[in-house]
Amino acid sequence: MTQVKVSVLIPAYNAGPYIEQTLASVVGQTWPHVEVIVVDDGSRDDTLAKARRYASDQVQVVSQANAGASAARNRAFALATGDYIQYLDADDLLHPDKIRAQLQCLAQHPEAKLSASAWGMFYDEPDEQSLRPTVLWQDYHDPVQWLVTAWENGVWMQPSAWLTHRSLIEAAGPWDEQISLHDDGEFFSRVLLQTRDIIFCEAAKSFYRKGLQDSLSSIKSEKATKSHLAVCQSYEKSLLQARNDSQTRQACANNYQRLIYEYYPQHPEIRAAAAARVRALGGSTARPFATPAFRVLNGLVGWRLSKKLQNFVYQYGLNPASWLRKSR
Repeated sequence: MTQVKVSVLIPAYNAGPYIEQTLASVVGQTWPHVEVIVVDDGSRDDTLAKARRYASDQVQVVSQANAGASAARNRAFALATGDYIQYLDADDLLHPDKIRAQLQCLAQHPEAKLSASAWGMFYDEPDEQSLRPTVLWQDYHDPVQWLVTAWENGVWMQPSAWLTHRSLIEAAGPWDEQISLHDDGEFFSRVLLQTRDIIFCEAAKSFYRKGLQDSLSSIKSEKATKSHLAVCQSYEKSLLQARNDSQTRQACANNYQRLIYEYYPQHPEIRAAAAARVRALGGSTARPFATPAFRVLNGLVGWRLSKKLQNFVYQYGLNPASWLRKSR
């Protein structure tokens, strides 16, 4: 492992306020063999100019017409020469020892080619107090079970948590450039199914910047909803090809059911298509994502009316994230 080269691939679009902090977290890695490839995806702000300040023998910066994050990641991968790939969004951060720690964990498992790190969310500055373990924070030796566990529990591993051998990506195929929402889940589900061992490295840490925009406005378009349905369909195809039994069918059904919860009452035709798959797969055990307030409402008036009230809160900026954004 002492000479292993890692390519850090950063798609960037209108990331001017964050790109320099992100790049500093990469060039400051304690692992010496790191190359960085930034693909500016037609930014309309100063992202490209700021990224070019870091250009060097280690950092390559290229630009393209706006084609989406997945297209930028695919271009970056085509340029990468590393043995391992680290995807990193242009507003997220790596702990200085992130890559070194994961490679050291992988060195203890010679057959493994994939590692996940601890990770936490932040608004302004990363805080290790935000690292909150889930059921995925452990080694798995069955990728099907990893996916089933993730989907049954509604938990995930954000993209920069992964360190992936390039051979797994070559086997899984590129990022789907037609998907605009949950593209990382769709991509990494295919990658996971190319391996057996998933090594969790708690000493490695990455940080996911949580936006302050109202999530409802950014995810409720018809295009986004269709994208989410396409992801559920991809999940179903990939997982059931790997193992088709009652547990995997229910995990797939739960994904469709969560789509129904998330977009209700919008886009009834798309939700109806998802409901048909829930029935065909044998039914779902998924419950709506519930904040404490939502749980109270759900108990009083049911999830459908609770969702309508939740939509009203987001539409008129009455949610805490909106208050925080307006106060800045």
